[in-house]
Amino acid sequence: MQYDIRGQVVNLLTGDGISGVRIEAWDKDFVLDDYLGSASTVTDGSFSIRFDDSAFRDIFFDTWPDLYFKVYCYNELLVSTENSVLWNIRYPQTSVTIKANNPKPLSCSERHIYLKIERIEHYSPVRPQEKVVPPVQYGRDCMRGDGHENGLIPQAEIDARSLTAVVYREYLDSGYLIPKPEKLIAADINEPAYTHRVPGTVIYTRPCQRLKIHVWNTDDVPHSLHMHGLRYGIDSDGSWPFGTEATHHGGRSDAICPGQTWIYTFDVPDNALGAWPFHDHTYHHDIKIDQGLFGGVVVLGSCDRPPRRFWFPWELLRSIYLDIEQLERSPIFVDKRVPELLEFNEETVIPLVPHIHAQRLKDEARLILKQRLDFLEEFTLKELALPRRIINTDHVPVFFHVMSNPEAKPVFDTDDIEELGGEAEIVFDTVGDYDYFCRHHPEMTGVVHVVPGGPDPVSVTIVQGPPMVFSPDEIIVGVGGTVKWINNSNAHHTVTSTQGASMTTHCINGRGFTGNTPTIVGRSGQRIRWYVFNLDTSPTWHNFHPHAMRWKFGGEYLDVRSLGPAESFIVESEIPPVLLLTAEEEKAQLPEHRPPGATLHQLKADFLFHCHVHHHMMNGMVGLVRARQSLWLTEEMAHEISHRTGLPLDDGSNACPDVDPHPCHGHGGGRWEEIPGAPEVAFMHSVLLPNTQRVLYWGYTRADQSRVWDYSTPAGSYMLPANQPADSPGLDINTSNLWSAEHTVLDTAAGTVLIHGGFSPDKAFTFDPVSLTWTRVADTAGDRFYATTLTLGDGRAATLYGNVKTIEIYTHGVGWAAPIVMPVGMNHHQYYPWTYLLPDGRLFIAGPHDPTHRVNLAAPGAAEAFATINGDRSTGGEKGSSVLFILRPPAYQPIACSMGGNPAAAQKTVEMINLSAVAPAWTALPDFNVPRAEQFTATLLPDGRVFVAGGVSGGPDGDVCEIFDPRNPGAGWVMGPAMKYVRTYHSSFILLADGSVLAGGDPQSGGAPTPHERFFPDYFDMLRPVIANAPATINYGTSFNITTPNAADITEVVLLRAGTVTHGFNMSQRGLECMVSAIGAGVLTVDMPANENLAPPGWYLLFILNANRVPSTGRWVRVTA
Repeated sequence: MQYDIRGQVVNLLTGDGISGVRIEAWDKDFVLDDYLGSASTVTDGSFSIRFDDSAFRDIFFDTWPDLYFKVYCYNELLVSTENSVLWNIRYPQTSVTIKANNPKPLSCSERHIYLKIERIEHYSPVRPQEKVVPPVQYGRDCMRGDGHENGLIPQAEIDARSLTAVVYREYLDSGYLIPKPEKLIAADINEPAYTHRVPGTVIYTRPCQRLKIHVWNTDDVPHSLHMHGLRYGIDSDGSWPFGTEATHHGGRSDAICPGQTWIYTFDVPDNALGAWPFHDHTYHHDIKIDQGLFGGVVVLGSCDRPPRRFWFPWELLRSIYLDIEQLERSPIFVDKRVPELLEFNEETVIPLVPHIHAQRLKDEARLILKQRLDFLEEFTLKELALPRRIINTDHVPVFFHVMSNPEAKPVFDTDDIEELGGEAEIVFDTVGDYDYFCRHHPEMTGVVHVVPGGPDPVSVTIVQGPPMVFSPDEIIVGVGGTVKWINNSNAHHTVTSTQGASMTTHCINGRGFTGNTPTIVGRSGQRIRWYVFNLDTSPTWHNFHPHAMRWKFGGEYLDVRSLGPAESFIVESEIPPVLLLTAEEEKAQLPEHRPPGATLHQLKADFLFHCHVHHHMMNGMVGLVRARQSLWLTEEMAHEISHRTGLPLDDGSNACPDVDPHPCHGHGGGRWEEIPGAPEVAFMHSVLLPNTQRVLYWGYTRADQSRVWDYSTPAGSYMLPANQPADSPGLDINTSNLWSAEHTVLDTAAGTVLIHGGFSPDKAFTFDPVSLTWTRVADTAGDRFYATTLTLGDGRAATLYGNVKTIEIYTHGVGWAAPIVMPVGMNHHQYYPWTYLLPDGRLFIAGPHDPTHRVNLAAPGAAEAFATINGDRSTGGEKGSSVLFILRPPAYQPIACSMGGNPAAAQKTVEMINLSAVAPAWTALPDFNVPRAEQFTATLLPDGRVFVAGGVSGGPDGDVCEIFDPRNPGAGWVMGPAMKYVRTYHSSFILLADGSVLAGGDPQSGGAPTPHERFFPDYFDMLRPVIANAPATINYGTSFNITTPNAADITEVVLLRAGTVTHGFNMSQRGLECMVSAIGAGVLTVDMPANENLAPPGWYLLFILNANRVPSTGRWVRVTA
């Protein structure tokens, strides 16, 4: 419900109204009183403060809160009524009369301000600071624009948008020792610390002040300061070359040389009320402004109050000044002593003696100061991260501008190509390959190949899409030939050489794209006073449009206003409600009408504010106002609202919205569910235990390193095995450490698992799925850290590489055979080689390092090499993943696939090789939608599709999963829902018997593993065929029967081997389709191939699939000779 507190401020003695003073309304609370709103009195002293109690009721500790008032003139408190009751929410019609003394006559004063021009190295507008404290997150695009569909900005783009920023940083003292720490916008939860803030300052002043702005230039090129709106002489104009030169030191007002200082003098007249920009005005000042060298001055009314700022506690600063004084061996304060107490306000400057200056400190003092400043930055990050229930939004400066790297020199670059028919031409005189992109839409890329005798001219069309593309994206042109680009889309574009280029970012307050730009948090009904500046000095104008907010200007209400270069204005608006309620719902908010059982619901809504020029907004010039609202609702009312419009509950996070990227398409991506309970140990290694509904897993060094997850019930349960490797006689945790080990399932009746190596590199064990018991077996001859182990066609296990360049063969019950030495030319396959058994008995190593190899263990010296398209897929830690597609009759062609990884060429790319070809060669498959630079596991689903998730870091969640169908490669990688948790290094993904995928592993949270998650593919929402009966054992070269009520609908029978996963690779993953030779009444007759190399002996999950490729749940069978 909206309330309007009306009243009057009158003179204590005469009763006359007092105009122009500021009144603030406060609710008295147990701990901290809560600010509700403010207003200024008009001519007769009257005022009106509006607020919506739905925005504040959760902070009131009583049902009928009493409000009190504070009356200010600038920083002077005239009166506070906190010890008396003047207004109560039960009697909203009460008129308030506040008696106060008249404010003192406005005194003219001189104020000194100290600005330092300083650089911020490696500044990226989309990740302005690496060091952040939650809820701050960077590197995001919550609007999920082109190339950012997962809500994240790729690292390559973050780098391409980087530059050396230059700012005017304001300091607390005359020696430039301690910076001012306050935020530009108190309510902006995304604002970086003062060390990484663009612009560097906003100065608040009032009429009748003389500002003496001391500007010290610590950059390596000349700069100046040019002020708008205030009164000054030519010595303070700052515009090259029309400034002045001081005779005593030779400095110039229009070009402050590196290391020099100039003092600018400005008077603030009565007619200067408003917001005024200032900026560099030396030569090429447009370039310097685009680096961040600008700021703002806000001239407030005589009694208007400046922002309530964040200040360092004086006890912290005092100790720093005392340290400097001791090291400099002389008093540093003008009055010879460091004060015990010091109260800060907007105009506070700490006066130091002239010889104390950051430029002239002794080396030891300079080192101590740097250490103390590092601490102050950490302190600021901590303090500003603390939650605050009400944050003042009375002063919200927003600067619309661009940031670009002036050192970027692309080989070629067009101006903007106008939409719907614009053209640009480039002549290519030199042989070579020229990659290019669009600066406005960097996901649009192309290549020009310049060759002798090539065609001339050549045309490229920019098509609308989606997605927008250069068509064709790869062309050939002759030397000296011309390429013309024709823009048939409805957006502006450029053609910019990748070589030497950078990307321009359209910014608000030094940052681009929602999630990084200001997110201004307040409560519905709370007032925002906007100070809007345009510091983009290019020919392009901008405009300011906040969603669901309006203001009065020139006698009419507006919600859009344009700004030319260096233009600024002030408007006031109210934060909109999260939801508009029905009359019944509104009535329920009143205490006397609140229905039984109503509980308080916290709601949140993000409203955009932005420039409405489309490519400015989509290139970053957009921010958010986060409205918070509290509603009393019964369960039925909440259900009704949720059904009607959705109920946007406030979870307190600062995450991007979790949305389906294709909301109007049928959702075929499946769903994630979090698994209850604590995993306790990292899901670094995982093994599907045969003939059970259990998964064995383990991770980092600890005596109880392994766990079992049982999924025989819907919720699942965690348990300890019967013993641990460290319990083996003669071993301890240091000699039985299976971190970074290798594993395979053997062909035994119990489905025994062989596990060995890792940080106890020669130790080997078996694990019994029935008794859940670890047993030590014979050691390997070589150290097997980061090796790969798989089962061969004869049932023996082979382990490859690790710390040694050999292969060892294990026979269960016998032990390890003598090592087989591998060729030197294959030594790059040392760690976790992605190895597959081929139908002819040879092994193929598909990566992660280039070239790949096919080798016959009987004659390893004759190995064949196959170069990949994208080179190595890992520079360490074995990132990326690989999979062998399901082997299908009649030819059972072995097709291996490798994907992802951390080198730039690998992150999104996928390639395959058909090893049955006469001359096998790697060929490209469609790229991922999301770069996957870390570990993830490519997982075969029973229908033959390949599922990937994880491998993406730096975002608020684990990012989207993707599914690829080898039978429909043109569809590419279809995106599905995002995991809740990030999964990268030391994570694991493994298929379960029901066809779902279990995911878990690092990174940890708070020193403990994050909860596991389970992915249910789309076929869980479909009617699935059922296996009523199947044999427990299947022999090679024989037929077997499957009983099913769905026999007539079945088109495929598939075997998937029990998985063993670590470090992005499932060493045992293998799929085989068996031919259906006959279909009877409820019975399928299926032929098992005779070739043991197609499906090495051991335990498999048997699936049947219908004509829609919907699989049954899996049935355990043992395939053996």
